[in-house]
Amino acid sequence: MLERLEVTNYVLIRSLVMDFSSGFTVISGETGSGKSIILGALGLILGEKAKSDIVRQGEKESRITALFSYRPSGPVAAFLKENGLEGEEESLIIQRIVRSSGRSIMTVNGISVAREILESLGRLLVDVSGQHSHHSLLHKSVQLSLLDKAAGNSSLLASYREAYDECLRLSKRQKELIEENDRAGAEADYISFCLAEIDKADVRPGEDEELADQLKRISQSAELKEEVDETVSAIRGGMETGALSTLSRALSSLERAARIDSGLEEYARRLESSVIEIEDISSSLGSYQASLDVSESELDAMNGRLALLQRLKKKYGGSLEEVIRHREEFRSRTEAIENFDSLLEENRKQLESCRTARDRAAAKLSESRKKCASRLSPLIEGKLRQLGLAGASFTIELSETEASASGTDSCVFTLSANKGEKAGPISQIASGGELSRIMLAIKSALSREDDIETLLFDEIDTGIGGNVAISVAGELEKLASTHQVIAITHLAQIASRAENHFLVSKAEEGQRTVSTIRELDRDERVNEIARLLSGQVNEISLNHARSLLK
Repeated sequence: MLERLEVTNYVLIRSLVMDFSSGFTVISGETGSGKSIILGALGLILGEKAKSDIVRQGEKESRITALFSYRPSGPVAAFLKENGLEGEEESLIIQRIVRSSGRSIMTVNGISVAREILESLGRLLVDVSGQHSHHSLLHKSVQLSLLDKAAGNSSLLASYREAYDECLRLSKRQKELIEENDRAGAEADYISFCLAEIDKADVRPGEDEELADQLKRISQSAELKEEVDETVSAIRGGMETGALSTLSRALSSLERAARIDSGLEEYARRLESSVIEIEDISSSLGSYQASLDVSESELDAMNGRLALLQRLKKKYGGSLEEVIRHREEFRSRTEAIENFDSLLEENRKQLESCRTARDRAAAKLSESRKKCASRLSPLIEGKLRQLGLAGASFTIELSETEASASGTDSCVFTLSANKGEKAGPISQIASGGELSRIMLAIKSALSREDDIETLLFDEIDTGIGGNVAISVAGELEKLASTHQVIAITHLAQIASRAENHFLVSKAEEGQRTVSTIRELDRDERVNEIARLLSGQVNEISLNHARSLLK
């Protein structure tokens, strides 16, 4: 609910602070005192468009701040969480700054938001009923939502939406399959060629690096042979000069010595291992020398293979790993083309079955809605007649429409305000006073199902008086037991039923006109209600006011 409203430099308001309570609050004042200015300031907080001329003359900006509380499990909490705007302790602060240049800055809990976000949030916080306001109840989607809540359709709606979402998924998949097949069909020859090209090459990871190393080695084979020849010659050499011959003689001598002193056996074994290792190195270097002898045809083949691998890398991604990945992708796409008909048929069957389930769930939902509409229509119509629209007829009309997330029903609240007049959607009602009473009747009938906690009624007293005014006041008072109700009124019958009363007044301060607002105490309320009763305060009107406030 609305806890606090602060307004600075807005039209005729220099500065005001209003602390609101739950229950029933009225705002009254002389015509032209600035009641509509308060409504306009609140409208900006709720996301209405701003004009630069609302900034008080001579000031740079207008600033409006509102503090709201909300239920932790309600739609406001869900909206804030979805948009990353959560506050602390189930409260939120909305601030709107309008510069004299026309630029507008909007924040929710200190986070800048677009006007569309603020407008959507505003529809969840306050429902404004008045001639120039935008009412949430005028939206068909809200009307349908209220009908579902009144009918207790949450489980039916959940079942329908589950089937509806699955149908959307399967429909999207069907479209994707067809598009994929069309693309693949157009590329089938190309895919087949590429797959054959990669398969024929029989690529393996790292093969290009191995070939490059081999070719580098071969290109320097003369130098390598010379160095390796010298190494082998140094190891083997002649019978007397080769390193291996020398080490062999040393080993024989050491073995003879070890037979005399066993402590030398360890050195003999180590030297023997060294001789064996050197013999192995010599043998391996001989094989290496042989590998350097590559024929011209073998060299051409190696160069050709490397050129092929480089071409494939350039074509398919820059590395042999990417070439191999493309091969698997081409195989997968080839299989998809081959299996397309079966995939499409399977998806089509699933979609057909899902649509049957969706339509069945939609039918159950529609039946429940129709029953509830039949029950609610006369209830709301009765409320309208109590509120002075004696010839009114009200109907909740449901018509079939294309399947959407909310079902296959279009819901419209229709009204004929006077007997003999053609009924039409309530959104087409022109009279602000009538529209406010229609809203009051609907809100009263559906008060338990309405999630919007704060209801503001403007001009609800237009064209009424006497018993009708008393009935309107009674309905507002009852509605305030479940909602925060704020009413701008000229009627004493309505003002006297409120728990809290604010007075708007206008005065001249120097060369400027200023609107102010303040909360009235008991005695001040008596005087204001007396003024509302007769236009002037005298003993008769004061006594009447006291009787109304008892």
